[in-house]
Amino acid sequence: MYFLLPSAHKNTMGGILKRYFLFSVFITVCLILTCCKGAVHQADTQSQGTSITSAESYNSIDGSPTTINYAYIRGIWVSQFDMHYIYTDKGVQRDKDSYTALVKTMLQNIKSDNFNTIYLQLRPNGDSMYSSELYPVSRYVSGAYGRELTYDAVGIFIEEAHALSLSVQGWINPLRLMTENELDAIDRSFLIKKWFSQKSNKVVEVNGRLYLNPAYEEVRKLIIDGASEIMERYDIDGIHMDDYFYPTTDKSFDEGEFLASGYDDIGKFRRNNINLLVKGLYEAVKAADNSAQYGISPAGNLKSLLDYYYADVYLWCSVGGYIDYIMPQLYYGFLNKSCPFDKTLSDWAGVVTNPSVSLIIGLTAGKPVLATTGEIDVWAGTDEGKKEWINNKDILKRSLTAIYNEEKTNGYCFFCYQYLYDVITGEPNAAFSQERDNIGELLYYYH
Repeated sequence: MYFLLPSAHKNTMGGILKRYFLFSVFITVCLILTCCKGAVHQADTQSQGTSITSAESYNSIDGSPTTINYAYIRGIWVSQFDMHYIYTDKGVQRDKDSYTALVKTMLQNIKSDNFNTIYLQLRPNGDSMYSSELYPVSRYVSGAYGRELTYDAVGIFIEEAHALSLSVQGWINPLRLMTENELDAIDRSFLIKKWFSQKSNKVVEVNGRLYLNPAYEEVRKLIIDGASEIMERYDIDGIHMDDYFYPTTDKSFDEGEFLASGYDDIGKFRRNNINLLVKGLYEAVKAADNSAQYGISPAGNLKSLLDYYYADVYLWCSVGGYIDYIMPQLYYGFLNKSCPFDKTLSDWAGVVTNPSVSLIIGLTAGKPVLATTGEIDVWAGTDEGKKEWINNKDILKRSLTAIYNEEKTNGYCFFCYQYLYDVITGEPNAAFSQERDNIGELLYYYH
């Protein structure tokens, strides 16, 4: 290190002494600043992570300039309900200019809260937010089933998001379909209508809603082909699947298929069907773009996944070739009897044993918003837990702090946009204001 001193002090004892003095002062100041910075950094990382800016750059898996995937996910789910009144106006598809303006406002809000990844619902009920060859156009984007689109709303959304360096993954529900009455309105050329009309048991009714039966290879192929279609059609950054697996434990759902399968346990049979689907989706995504991500957001209660949803998260999180990330929905307070947030987070960290699988935590903005109306958390298990969201406005703040302190986590994701902002005006949701204020700068930190 070199120090520039005035020439009058060179080669004189006074100059040497003065230089020594200035050098000593400089070193002392540096040591003090270093210690202070270290102490502040340690305090920050222990409580909430390392400070970053909203302009954090992304890194694609293979260096591709077209795939946006962040090392640390700050995600938000954008559901069919968030988008319905952006897609449509007075029961028909909104005009293109108005739609684009609303999308830009939404994306600017998402960017301003330092989110970097959007999970955009493209297939909620065996339908499609774009003109698909495999699934009918969704009423959420067209206004009614059986109606064609006048422009590609999904393409516009992805293009505008990428212009802001926001990653977009296509979110699909694998098995859940529409109701029988809704199915009547769609064209007979679609497989889901053919299968239902043929009473082949590839489409099964449960409590008034139809579901695909993954026991059939043709059914799994339809779902996988649907993901491939999204990947091929759009410059999208991955495929995201949520928790709608088997809708019931009732053996009548697929008893015939089970008896013909050779399995002696219906749980093993159903888990194998889901495993085949998950692996097939992973392979389809990677075949289309190896840098794209594929992950699943299951229910947060580990006790229910294997024998209720038949989702073998233990396998997916320990063996390669199934998922890139797991995003459990930890929609719990800290006083929840069965799944207190901190313990459930720790349990999930223990499940993820494959270092190539990322752990991202799903959070809900819905409970603090609904709590402002006096709505209790009915599944919390205790009176204290049921009122936790009403009595406390810092649950998400404590949740984010716990996420940052858990070394295995690679991010978080909020459900969903409409709880944070009005979908039409773009104004912040007043019902979320207290929780938002308490979160503060935590949205601008990562582990």
